[in-house]
Amino acid sequence: MAEIDPATYIGLVRAELLFRGCRTLKDRRGHLLSLKDRLRKIGLASAQVGPPDLVQRAWISATCVSGTESEVRRMLDSASRLLESNPEWEPLGILRDIFTAEETETEE
Repeated sequence: MAEIDPATYIGLVRAELLFRGCRTLKDRRGHLLSLKDRLRKIGLASAQVGPPDLVQRAWISATCVSGTESEVRRMLDSASRLLESNPEWEPLGILRDIFTAEETETEE
């Protein structure tokens, strides 16, 4: 019997966000929780990365996985639109990458 190796595509979006209206970490945390919830609703897992104690700045990384590259691109497009279109923050940079399972290290 032949070994089946299904295609796996991994999407990654990274963003640096500026929160001009935030005066406290609590203010920023509310916006980040809302953003992470909205990313989850479109199929991405996310985390705040980078220094956690800057009141007006945050770095977010989000990832998705699919069996087709087109579905990963669709999810990354949705995430990019979400990151670019909110009046609560200004995106200072958004980077997107797509990897295949073969391009990542695996542990056996």
